[in-house]
Amino acid sequence: MENQIENSNEINAKGIILLFGVILGGLTAFVATHSLLGIIAGIVGGLIFAIIFISALLPHKPHDR
Repeated sequence: MENQIENSNEINAKGIILLFGVILGGLTAFVATHSLLGIIAGIVGGLIFAIIFISALLPHKPHDR
């Protein structure tokens, strides 16, 4: 029972990775293209790359049971 209590102050790492992917993708595209369409494409590309990173490359914690 003690192991199942969740801490409310826990950092959401997946959300932070998604946010960084979107922001950095948009900034990179803005520097490269200086257009609104390029920024949107960079945001979408950063989001896709962050999702792939979270699902495939981020190591998963093993369960204790």
